[in-house]
Amino acid sequence: MSASQINATQCAQVDIVRAAKPAAMDMRSGLYEIRGMFNVSHWRDGKRINEWNIPNGITNEGKNKLLDVCFDAATQITTWWMGLIDNASFSALADSDTYDDIDQAGNGWDEFTSYTDANNGSSTTTRPEWGPDSASAQSISNSTVAIYDITGAGTVKGVFTVGGIAAAQTKGDHASGGTLWATALFTSGDVVVAVSDQLKVTYTVSA
Repeated sequence: MSASQINATQCAQVDIVRAAKPAAMDMRSGLYEIRGMFNVSHWRDGKRINEWNIPNGITNEGKNKLLDVCFDAATQITTWWMGLIDNASFSALADSDTYDDIDQAGNGWDEFTSYTDANNGSSTTTRPEWGPDSASAQSISNSTVAIYDITGAGTVKGVFTVGGIAAAQTKGDHASGGTLWATALFTSGDVVVAVSDQLKVTYTVSA
């Protein structure tokens, strides 16, 4: 080849990568995912001052209860209640958290109880009920919003859902036989509440 000749070769290669389907949507994968989301709005002097969507973590106790009811003829839990997680003495949430360790050394958190239950005659002793409507489009949620009327200033860390015994309606209860279904922390930081504030909560479970 003379100095004036150029031999040029070009090569192009294209790889096509197809994204995997999310496990919850791919029935052939054999995986099935339950997800939950708390919607919490913070009200002061009749005005909404903030709002959050908080994904929950389902406890091992909650998952075991779900499996027992579906596959081992355990008694269905037909009434559920929601409580608030206190920032005071908080260390961590864990999959191993249980109902009978609420406000006990076994869980790394205590319950925030300085509120009245607006939907239950402003009761000073009850947790607001989570009363879901029938499931639709693979989701179930409460159309009646749970309302916490704050009676003592403090800092709220998150939310939880409990059921299984009648006493689960009572703030601070941790009797044997209850089920701690799910817990969640505010993802954008703790919420400082003042007397007469309101927290309004909706909880949705999706599959």
